[in-house]
Amino acid sequence: MYTDIQKAAIVSLLIEMINADGRVDIDELRTLNHINHELDITQDIFTAGRGLNLEAAISIAARMTDEQKLDAGGLLVRMIDADSNVDINEIALLNTIGERTGISFIVNTD
Repeated sequence: MYTDIQKAAIVSLLIEMINADGRVDIDELRTLNHINHELDITQDIFTAGRGLNLEAAISIAARMTDEQKLDAGGLLVRMIDADSNVDINEIALLNTIGERTGISFIVNTD
């Protein structure tokens, strides 16, 4: 469903989301591992994703199809929900990613 570079962008966005509230919870790491497995993210893809900055990851995500964007948005929400503690910084990051990639536009029109 995703190219390797798109997977790397998703990894980058997920890592940004994990760190948005200033702490990393074990449930967030478990969720990340599950998502990595679901998307067949290799160590090389993960390393590439870790190396992408937020701007590059958003730029890549903005060029995804609407279906891919919706799926990626769902993955970000899963990460927010992983530790059962929704932080304002996580919501702010989700809104920024959504606005800059078109995910929020897609969600609002369906």
